[in-house]
Amino acid sequence: MRSTNLGLRRAAALAMAVALVAVLASASAAFCPRVKYIEPGDKRASVAWTPGIDERDIPDFGGYRVWIRDAWRVDELELIREYRWGVTDTAASNYWDFVPFYEDSVRVFETTALQNAFPYEFSVTAFRASHPEPDSLELACREANTSNLVYPREGVTTDLDKIQAIPNPYRSSADWEYGGQRRIAFVGLSSQATVRIYTTAGTLVRTLRHDDPDSDLESWDLRNDDGEEVAPGLYIWDVDAGELGSISGKVMIMK
Repeated sequence: MRSTNLGLRRAAALAMAVALVAVLASASAAFCPRVKYIEPGDKRASVAWTPGIDERDIPDFGGYRVWIRDAWRVDELELIREYRWGVTDTAASNYWDFVPFYEDSVRVFETTALQNAFPYEFSVTAFRASHPEPDSLELACREANTSNLVYPREGVTTDLDKIQAIPNPYRSSADWEYGGQRRIAFVGLSSQATVRIYTTAGTLVRTLRHDDPDSDLESWDLRNDDGEEVAPGLYIWDVDAGELGSISGKVMIMK
């Protein structure tokens, strides 16, 4: 009987230890929240994440930080929003304004004043109350959570005057080419449109077919229809939007 009781106690102790390890692992993982989605919009983007556990159950939990990088001109991720656990002043820049975890486990931050069709990266981290400054663990999480390139966009339009080519002029030495992306974006397009690019002599260089009910953007990789890179110079573009009409413009490509 004593042997049986001892076995039961050992089994119970082992179960408690396993449960404790699981709890600690969950709390530790919460300091690198999972990014659920990043949804671009018109000059904005929404970033959503979850810690996977109620913040009240995370020992030493200090809050969250949201980071951004203008991928065409900034080398490092920059802090754009900090939520600090326990701040009750609604006017404070780091005021905690989320609903309780048990009501909505997904946290969302929306950033505005972005430039449509330009690339951005985002990341989300959590920090410890006892270590409010970003430490090596948080920086590692920031790196791991860094998103793919996100392009804010207006959505399809029917106003031809909103159509433009950006950047204009295009400079091949600019940081816009982050990751080797040579591109000019045509924005303000309707759901279906045909973009044609010509030389100033009237020679057709490239034809782009835009067919997307959710986006006003179509990219040109600065290649002709044969896949060859085009030379620097002035180009004429024409957008045929069907029944909506057509519009033309110019774009300069510089070295």
